[in-house]
Amino acid sequence: MDMRQLLSHPLVALMATACLVALPAVADTSIESRSIGTAAYSPQSSGPSANNESFKRLRAQCEQEVPSGKASGDICVQAAAILVGGDLPDEFREVKEDQRIKIALRLLERGVDSSNLARGRAYDYYNRIGFLGMSTFADPYRAKELMDMMVQSDYAGGTLRRIRAQTTLLSFGASEAEKREGCAQAKTILAGGKLDTDSTNLAKEIVSSGICTGYDQAPK
Repeated sequence: MDMRQLLSHPLVALMATACLVALPAVADTSIESRSIGTAAYSPQSSGPSANNESFKRLRAQCEQEVPSGKASGDICVQAAAILVGGDLPDEFREVKEDQRIKIALRLLERGVDSSNLARGRAYDYYNRIGFLGMSTFADPYRAKELMDMMVQSDYAGGTLRRIRAQTTLLSFGASEAEKREGCAQAKTILAGGKLDTDSTNLAKEIVSSGICTGYDQAPK
């Protein structure tokens, strides 16, 4: 059988089509591409950024007032979010994303002593997994430290991040019982309210995941 005959064979054509269809599904398993507590990217404006002055103010407060206890670490979260958002300050428009994330992480680290939101955002970067393995910012040891801090302070966002790790399609280490319990716990936390925006989004992501909705639809 020559090459043209091989390529025209129905079985070969079917296999090729299946591979093409599967590619997007594989890519979607990458946590690296997931937005982490930031605004979705949008094209930068050609005019001055609306965040020029606010970023300077927030960064100064994060670096000077937060360590001394004069301001909450949430200030650092706001400053860091601007660096990875859709309207970059003018001075950062030509700065590569990796470098901006490094600066954002330094800001978040200044806030972790007084802000669970800063702990959660920093944890998400340190715990990221790229398509082919660990990301540039992965730091499992620091991620565990931040998770421990969130759990010890009874922060719902820490519990939800742990549940999310157990209820993804890649969570092979979690048992079916742990996954079911995690889904149920996320529903309870979401129904209880009094969550910050990050925790609310996490809870909604978990309860609407394929694993949790699958349990809902399964026969009782």
